[in-house]
Formats: sequence, structure tokens, C-alpha cells
Amino acid sequence: MLQEVQEFCNEQQWVEGIYEFLTAWDPQKLEDLRGSPIKDYVVLVNQLKVWQKRVSNMPVQLLTKGKLLLLSGHNVQAELESKLDNLRKNILAQVQSECWSRNQQLMTELTDFLRVFQTINSDIHAIAQCSQKLNEANEQYSQLEERVEYVRSLHDLIRNHCFIAENETLDISLLDIWEAFQFERSQASEFLLSKRHAIVPKLQQLMAAALAELEGLLAKALSGPFMDPSQEQRSTEHQLTALEHQFLNTYNNFNELRYAYTTFTGTDLHLLLFHSMRTLQLR
Repeated sequence: MLQEVQEFCNEQQWVEGIYEFLTAWDPQKLEDLRGSPIKDYVVLVNQLKVWQKRVSNMPVQLLTKGKLLLLSGHNVQAELESKLDNLRKNILAQVQSECWSRNQQLMTELTDFLRVFQTINSDIHAIAQCSQKLNEANEQYSQLEERVEYVRSLHDLIRNHCFIAENETLDISLLDIWEAFQFERSQASEFLLSKRHAIVPKLQQLMAAALAELEGLLAKALSGPFMDPSQEQRSTEHQLTALEHQFLNTYNNFNELRYAYTTFTGTDLHLLLFHSMRTLQLR
């Protein structure tokens, strides 16, 4: 009888490894999985699935010869099945949550690019904005592509273990907007290239006008009533604040034009206006 019991226990010793794994598991381990390579999720979920199947099929009782002793492992089996199932569900729930949030973030960013690319026209400011956005898209393209592939892999993982209609819709939407982004990015690049000969002189003209306006604003701030200490201080401060806002708007406009000019020509026109801006602020 003792030998029978010993053999039965030895055959079920693999259960000990599962129990130790479940005992050591805590919510922080699940949180640490966020952003991990997809294979880490896949390996863990598949391992839990294998364990679940093995636990479900394990022999759970032993009746010794002569019916002198009955050993039952029903409670152990039920406990392990419950814990394995709950852990697997928690992991898949996190995968789904991460998938949805990353999917929505990507779609928001890609939609922002599309909005600019699809509304481009011959207006120089629209062209400047588009050239800036196109440069951002080109710089971020590899990273965006990796993120799209990661999110689609999360969708595949969910699909392989449970079908959720909303996930299918999100996956299709992400793929559609990614393909639209690639197409519109190419179209915007071709459009800007075709307009280059007309755009560059126009940008130079607008930058010169913006510079002239900035110089005029600085000259105005450093002359006339603003330099007269007998003027009422509060009124002077209000006028200077309005002048500063006008200066900053023009400065930002100039930088936008300069960025577009750099994109088209490869020449960076660096303007050191910070000292002048500080002078205006201090005054």
C-alpha cells in the first residue's frame, strides 16, 4: 500500500512546479508585461493553456489494493484549474486593454497627419504646415510602422484565444488608416516637390516681410512713449503686453516659414531673436 501511494505521488510531482509558479505570481508581474515583446505574452498564455489541459486530465484519486485507502486530489485539481483559468483571463484582459489603448492612440496620431495631408492647397501657410508635418512623418515612419505591427500582433493574440467583434473592427480600422497614411504621405511629398520652384521664392518673400515686421515691432518698443518715464506705467505695460503678443505671433509665423524653407532647400536659416525678445519682455 505504501508503495502504491509513493508511486501515485511521484507521478503527480509535476503539479508542484505549477503550484510554485502560481504562488509566486503577483499583479506586478502582470503589470511588468505591458509593452513586452509579443512572444513573451504568447509563451505565457500557451504555457497556461498546456497546464490547464494537463491538470484537467490528471488522475485525481487512488484506491489502494484491498480498498484500504482512498486518496483524493479533487480539491487540488479544482484549485489549480480555477487559478490557471483566472490568470489566463487576466493576462488576455490586459492584452485587450493594451491593444485598445495603443490602437486608439495610433489612429489619433495618423488621423492628425491625414488631416494635414488631405487639406493641402496652394496657400503658402498650408504648404508650410504640410511640409513640417511631412518631415515629422518621415522622421517617425519606422517607429510608427513598428507600433502598427505591435498592435496588430496584439489583435492576433486575442483572435487566437477568443473572438471579440470590437477587436476585429479596430484592427480593420487601423489597417485602413495606416494604408491611407502611406498613400497620402506619398501624395503630399509629390505635390510639394512639384511646387518647389514656386514655393521657395514665395517663402523668401514672406520671411523677409516677417523679419521686417519684427524689426519694426522692436524699434517701436524701444522708442517713443515707451521710453518716456513720465508716461502712466499701467497703460504702458498694457501696450507693451499687446506688442509682445504681436511679436510672438509674428516670430512663430516666421519659424513656421523657416521650417518649410529648410525642408524644401536643405538650408537652415538660423535666426537669433531670443535676445531681442528678452529685451522686449524686460522693457
